[in-house]
Amino acid sequence: MKSYIWTLPTRVFHWSLAIGFTTAYILGDFDKFENLHFAFGAFVGTLILFRIVFGIFGPRYSNFKDFPIAPEHQKGFIRSYFSRAKNHVGHNPAAAVVMLLILLIGLICSISGYLLYATENNILGFAIQEDLLEEVHEVLANIFLVLVGAHLLGVLADTLFHRKTGTLQSIFTGYKNIEARNVKLNAFHKYFVLLWVIVPIYLFFLAYNLPINDNKTTKQSSEHYEDNDD
Repeated sequence: MKSYIWTLPTRVFHWSLAIGFTTAYILGDFDKFENLHFAFGAFVGTLILFRIVFGIFGPRYSNFKDFPIAPEHQKGFIRSYFSRAKNHVGHNPAAAVVMLLILLIGLICSISGYLLYATENNILGFAIQEDLLEEVHEVLANIFLVLVGAHLLGVLADTLFHRKTGTLQSIFTGYKNIEARNVKLNAFHKYFVLLWVIVPIYLFFLAYNLPINDNKTTKQSSEHYEDNDD
């Protein structure tokens, strides 16, 4: 029996976040693509912010109330993981924790990226150490990458040990091979999803057109020449 677990907005968010973060992470190493890095960073941060709201008011299985993160759930999950009779309708306990950490770290990473840009361009009314912000931003991005790796390993493990449940396929189709209550979107969810599409795309283009501080470029060039002189 198949049950509809993941609605289209949840699935679109999942793949948009994966594409957005991967692109932002790769472009972060190329100064000539700095505007695109800003754009995808803003896109990811906004996606996550809307996902957090969706986790509070969204439908079952995507709602944080359905996330089994309590210690007793984690213990039971570890003990019974290899039991074929034990299946989880939405996120399993480990996946729920990883997902929440991805949302938290991803949001803070995006905020730190904005603060870094604002500091470099003297937008803030107070001073923050630029080198510290840059280090924090890079560390958070790497932690996010590790969490994504843990998520992928979890999907792989579910595919190997619980193939019949159809966890991997559900990321594409929304359906799991499990008996459960089908999820539905109400009118509020549908209007909210419309904003969830428009706002991240708008901020993507807004961030892409942000001016780049020439002083930063000059500073980087000077450091490059100094390194060569050494």
